[in-house]
Amino acid sequence: MVAALEKKGIVEIYDNPVYRTPKIVQGITEQTGEIVLTDEQQKAYDGLLSSYGSDKGETSLLYGVTGSGKTGVFMKLIDRAVEDGKGIIVMVPEISLTPQVLSRFQSRYGRKIAVFHSGLSVGERRDEYLRVKRGEAQIAIGTRSAVFAPFENLGLIVIDEEQESTYKSEMTPRYDARSVARYRCAYHKALLVLSSATPSVESFTYAMKGKYGIQTIRNRYGNARLPDVLTVDLRVDRAQGNKYDISSLLLKELEKNLEEGRQSILLINRRGYNTFLACNSCGHVLTCPSCSISLTYHHANRRMMCHYCGYSAPVETVCPECGKEDIRYSGYGTQKIEDELSQLLPAARVLRMDTDSTLSRFSHESKLAAFEAGEYDILLGTQMVAKGLDFENVTLVGVVSADQQLNNDDFRSMERTFDLLTQVVGRAGRGNAAGRAVIQTLTPENSVIRLAAKQDYDAFYENEIEIRRFLKYPPFCDICAVTFISKDEAKASLCSKLFLKQIEQLCADEYADVKLIVLGPMPPRVAKISEKFRFRLIIKCRNDKRFRAMMSFLLTDYGKKREFSDVTVTTDMNPSAII
Repeated sequence: MVAALEKKGIVEIYDNPVYRTPKIVQGITEQTGEIVLTDEQQKAYDGLLSSYGSDKGETSLLYGVTGSGKTGVFMKLIDRAVEDGKGIIVMVPEISLTPQVLSRFQSRYGRKIAVFHSGLSVGERRDEYLRVKRGEAQIAIGTRSAVFAPFENLGLIVIDEEQESTYKSEMTPRYDARSVARYRCAYHKALLVLSSATPSVESFTYAMKGKYGIQTIRNRYGNARLPDVLTVDLRVDRAQGNKYDISSLLLKELEKNLEEGRQSILLINRRGYNTFLACNSCGHVLTCPSCSISLTYHHANRRMMCHYCGYSAPVETVCPECGKEDIRYSGYGTQKIEDELSQLLPAARVLRMDTDSTLSRFSHESKLAAFEAGEYDILLGTQMVAKGLDFENVTLVGVVSADQQLNNDDFRSMERTFDLLTQVVGRAGRGNAAGRAVIQTLTPENSVIRLAAKQDYDAFYENEIEIRRFLKYPPFCDICAVTFISKDEAKASLCSKLFLKQIEQLCADEYADVKLIVLGPMPPRVAKISEKFRFRLIIKCRNDKRFRAMMSFLLTDYGKKREFSDVTVTTDMNPSAII
């Protein structure tokens, strides 16, 4: 019927796409205005602008202390790219940071913005992709997936908090958004800006060697200054009779902030209530039946849970090993600290943010908006509250335990601890009021904690780079992790040993020019996940054509061996963590 009317010229058939607009960008209006920069910011901007105009596909590091106004610098650069009609990609490491970044960009760029992150529905992500593809959006903002925004005329990519491990995908397809960004900028002759107060050791090394450009901002923006930092020795605090995980000094500072009507942020980078349960009589630790990891107690549902496979079980009061009722609860996470705060500061309004409390859609946006509006006095959370957030009324930051990340066996543990402490301390005193920070630790003499308290990245880098040079870790090599996974532990182990033997043979013959340091095979720290055993080879190498050719040959040859058909082999170049 409609087709017949069209043939007679009575009606016209046409497509009129209606996009699903993500809730977080609905109702935005465009309000442009001149961005005023300080002398330091202007110098950094001029340096970036010269690289942007070079048309060589350069990479530049924007290095500035927390609160120095790095966002203002690259927003002014974005203004220039918008005027030039170029496509712009802005990436943030955490989905929790997307609302605050969007709020800064919304009033300036209106509907020129497209949003990319996992919190959107499939339909919303598709529509945002199409808006970019059709030229209806000029700026893509989001987490690592935003790097694939389909701009035909790309001019600028900004990676905020570039040191973050979340830019590296640990699931198939494994990719590093920073590497993809470098490739796209080289292809489009665009500028890549890496922004951070604590850049990765690799990026800072490349900047020092001249491979990257570098622009530095040493002072905070406006009247803001770095917070005063106090370190608490938990050994002394407990010896003085404090039975809580919140030290006496931190409690005193929290009380002071409440009296003054100021807000506080507390960091405890572990969720749950207790981190493990063990028997006092025989020492048995309650572990996941499918993974080689202890179970975490969650007080909200009174269950023991595995954070790897999702296994859940009711709390046991009797030890399954010796049969005695002598189970003790040890360690602490966000839920336990929240419980302590309700006991110590009953009048305080506490907002907890971790993976458990932000499962619903738009939960990040609503919780952060409520905190910014002053509905809560204390924001308690994992590392999602440590970086990128900017609240003028926050004058106190507390780190409940600075030792958890430091004691990991990954070679990046010191770098990540310094980064986390520096970033969370930087959340305090970003407005006109002076900021304070309290770091609780069992090792106050540790150089990483001491330098993080001073916000001295340069001194930390000098120490860390010497350790990396001596032990041959990135940036002095690349690391390829080869993992063998099977339900048959013996078969996974055998496969890893044969793989190592083949590497030795190839390096002695056809690939004698490929220099390697191979560690293992050995089970990783978490040796079993979801009933599957894992063995791993750690290969220190140079990620060049010869090495990739050798690995391609090895993997192809392995795929032909039917006896190992039930063993999965994965390779990951420069993994974000070796666990």
